[in-house]
This record gives sequence, structure tokens and C-alpha cells, in this order.
Amino acid sequence: MVAEKDMELHSLDIKTAFLNGDLKEDVWVQQPPGYSEWGKQFSCKLHKALYGLKQAPRAWHKALNEQLQNMGFNASQSDPGLYVQHTEQGSTYLIVWVDDITIAADSIELVQNVKSGIMQVFEARDLGETSVFIGMKVQRDRARRLIKLSQMSAVRNIIERYGQGDARVRDVPMAPGVQLTKEGDPLGEDTPYRQLVGSLLYVSTCTRPDIAFAVGALARHMSAPTQEHWVTAKGVVRYLTGTAEHGIMFKGGVKGGVKAWSDADYGGDLDTRRSTTGFVFVTAGGAVSWMSKLQQTVAVSTAEAEYMAASAAVKEAIWLRNIMGDLGFEKATEAQIIYTDNQAALALARNPILNARAKHIDIIYHFARERVQLGQVCFEWCPTTKMVADILTKPLQRDKFARFRTDMGISG
Repeated sequence: MVAEKDMELHSLDIKTAFLNGDLKEDVWVQQPPGYSEWGKQFSCKLHKALYGLKQAPRAWHKALNEQLQNMGFNASQSDPGLYVQHTEQGSTYLIVWVDDITIAADSIELVQNVKSGIMQVFEARDLGETSVFIGMKVQRDRARRLIKLSQMSAVRNIIERYGQGDARVRDVPMAPGVQLTKEGDPLGEDTPYRQLVGSLLYVSTCTRPDIAFAVGALARHMSAPTQEHWVTAKGVVRYLTGTAEHGIMFKGGVKGGVKAWSDADYGGDLDTRRSTTGFVFVTAGGAVSWMSKLQQTVAVSTAEAEYMAASAAVKEAIWLRNIMGDLGFEKATEAQIIYTDNQAALALARNPILNARAKHIDIIYHFARERVQLGQVCFEWCPTTKMVADILTKPLQRDKFARFRTDMGISG
């Protein structure tokens, strides 16, 4: 939105945020070591929250929420971490992540008004124009209306920690044809497989959807990894070595609104024969939401697997539709188009008639058909060669992988 509307983007950091919360519950604590003014038989009743107290996050949220409401902000119903304010001077949006606040506004005067209003009540550090937010580096070229989100620091730490800096670079995170199973030589307990996959998961969920499928496949074997899993995980790191500076690029002036693709890899998991759901939503030239996840049940046909993937995409589409409405986008009232490459799944989503091939499908997956009839989403066919979500369901050849990666807005 900031790239599209060329808005101001600034950040604040609240100091010792949890100490600002007022406790509504009765909480008693022992006196701290070295302080026993009334003797050991006395305890203290807390009036303010402390770090480590389970009520502290909720108390801080209440305190901040009350102040923002007093300033005229309203919390989004779709995401309570998003606050919106519309005035005659323009619109202002706040994203709150615990003690980090990022402000987007139509003018610098609106930004300063928000900063002064918050800093009058809470001690905070003015970080100026946003350059980093919750570990993501924010690079901006206002003249060209470009914003890039990346995690170069986190990626380089992974490369150095696991000794892949001098390794041969790979063009894809997982080679085509690789199918991980639970069979194989067990990995030693001292091998940091879980730590590596956990680090990769953080990167894949924030700014690198291009590795989401590979990391998701590796995460299925956290309890009993094998030598093959370890080699594959290091292969993902070798891919990141050559693409450490890659991130999601958002561009102002891109037409078409939100574009969405939904796909499934039928029976791709050899151990369970469950399929993999993949979907991606792209706006302003960059991915804003994606998923690569093993389906909960076994599908008996490609059409069923694709239909189940479509249901997951519809849920995300409805949520994004509501968020876009909160952000004031005009297209939020139109049906969201989701592209799929399976004609049978397309017919299931559009056709309310029950047939022998579909009567066994669980009722929860007919949620997609209902939303189509309500006009909130609509499905359209696209050829497999243009199915961007394919990158989230299986390992791909280099050229196809690179093309879909670019379609998601990932660049160096």
C-alpha cells in the first residue's frame, strides 16, 4: 500500500513496553533477593506488569489499545495489530508488533502527530524512516515507487553458521525429482538439523516463499531426520548462498489488483500419500500471502486434491478481502479471482450439483463452492505453464522455478 500510494513510512520502538501495563488481577510476588524491608513473611501485591508475568502482554495491549483509541484510531476486525484512522488531513495506519510500531500516513505531519501522541504517554525511541521491522530489512526507492523486503542478515547468519559460504551455489532449493521419505540412515543426535530447519522456516514465512516448499518438506521429518534430509537441508542453504540479497519487491502503479493462484501436488508425500496445498496472493508486483502445506486427509483424485487446495485459498482470500477493505482499496468489493489449472476442480467449485465423484468429499471443503455462489471469490482456469503456485507444491526445473519466482516479485 505504501509503494502504491507513495506514503510516508516511519517506526517507533516502545521502551520497556510490558512495564506500562496496569494489572486488573490480584497478583502477589515474593520480595526480590536483597530486599526484605518487612521481613520474609511478607509478600508484595503488583500494580504494574513485569516482564515474565503471563498477564504482561495482555496488560500492555490494553494500555496501548486504550491510548490509540483516544487518539482516534480503530483496530481492524481482521487483524487486531492493524489500526486505522481517517481524517480530513488524510489516512494513517499503524502496525503493532509487541513493542515495535510502524506508521504509514499520507503526510509527514500525520506521522508526527501519531509519534507525539504516543510519546506523551509511553517512553519511546523515534527510529525515523523505517529501515528494519521485526528482522526484515526495508529498502525504499521513492522516486521509482519501489519497496523491497528482505532478510539478508538472517540468511547470511545461516550460511556462516552451517559452513556453506564456500560451497557450490545451487540454482534451486530442491532438485527436481527429490522425494523425501522417513526411510534412511538416521542422523546423529549432535547434528543441528532441527535448528537449521527452524531458521529456514523463519525466513520462508517472512520474505522467501521460493523456499517454502523445500522447508515444509524438511519440517515433516523433525522427529527422525536422516542423512538424506540433512544433505537436502544444506542444499537449501547453498541456494540461499547465491540469493542472499533476494527479497520481495513491491512496485507502485502495477495494475490488476490482487492476483491469486491455487495448486496441489497429488499424493506427493510418499509416506502418507497426502497431497501438498500451495497458494500465493500477489499485489503491487509482490507476494503478500502464501502457503505450502501437507493436506490433512488423503485425496483420491487430482480433482479432489485441487479442490481442497482451493478451499484453503478461499479462506485466505476472504481474510485479505477484509484487510483490503480496512485499508481503503476500491477493489475490496469485487470478487477475488483465483486461478487453478484443473478443470475438474473448477467444475466442482462452480457447480452445486452433487455427483458420484464428489459425494465423499468432506463438507468443510465445500466452503469454496459456497463462497463462489456468494460472489466473494471466483475461479478461472490457467495453463500449468502459468501456474505460479506450482513453485509451492513440488521441486521444479531451474527455468520454470526462476520464472515463477519472478512472478512472485522475488528479486535481488
